[in-house]
Amino acid sequence: MNTTINWEEILDSLKFNINVLIKDLIFIAVVLIICSIIMKIISAFTSRGISRASKMPDDPKARSFISYMTLLRSFSRYAVYFIAFCLIINYLGFGSVLSNVITAAGVGALVISLGAQSIISDLIAGAFIIFEKQFNVGDFVQINDYNGTVTAIAMRCTYLESWKGEKIIIPNGQIKTVINYSGKFNMAVVDVPTPYEEDSERLIGILKDVADKYYEANKTICYDKPNVMAINSFDESAVTMSIYLKAKGRNHFAVQRGLKLAIKKRFDEEGISIPYNQIVVHNEGSAD
Repeated sequence: MNTTINWEEILDSLKFNINVLIKDLIFIAVVLIICSIIMKIISAFTSRGISRASKMPDDPKARSFISYMTLLRSFSRYAVYFIAFCLIINYLGFGSVLSNVITAAGVGALVISLGAQSIISDLIAGAFIIFEKQFNVGDFVQINDYNGTVTAIAMRCTYLESWKGEKIIIPNGQIKTVINYSGKFNMAVVDVPTPYEEDSERLIGILKDVADKYYEANKTICYDKPNVMAINSFDESAVTMSIYLKAKGRNHFAVQRGLKLAIKKRFDEEGISIPYNQIVVHNEGSAD
């Protein structure tokens, strides 16, 4: 049986398919370009708002505004590209935009059932962080076991920067405990081990004098006058006394370091040794 190949029909079909493919690619490219332009506009708008807020006095309202701007940028990225995805599959003939949204929701439910609950948990947790104002961009916080300054709050993750410059990314759904150090004050606590042999009342007087002088010289970072606890505890090799000093927000680490240095210098001047663990080795049977 002889079969003849109609090359003309094949070429016409190829031309038609190529034209359709080119039109589809052009549409997809135009949609993606428009999305990119929209995201650049949103990014410029949020960046301008963040820049203006950063020049304001350091207060919770300014940090809250910056947080909303970072969240808006993150949410817009998800929304814009989701709409673009629906438009593209609708243009390619896979149903209407509305049916695509419903289908996407169904696919989302299927994905959740297959183990993507953590993503939804991250998104919901991110919304609660913002609406409950647990912390804002610019706050110094401890999240779980990580310390750092909040640099951005996105829909799914929170970004921290540690004092060592480390970029820490924490999924919002994994945030269990938060300590926010960006309030009006933080308590600087310095525990001072002192020798049992020294006069405790004399040591209390010295610590009060050191703490008072430190407060007078550093009022810009101190919130209130210091309080010296007479004796906090009796330990194995030392009597521990404690100094409590309210430091202005996020300055308690600096105050603690400054107090420790001032105490060490004063103890050296007074000839007071700070107790430390010692090991005594006895050699049995050694020759005299």
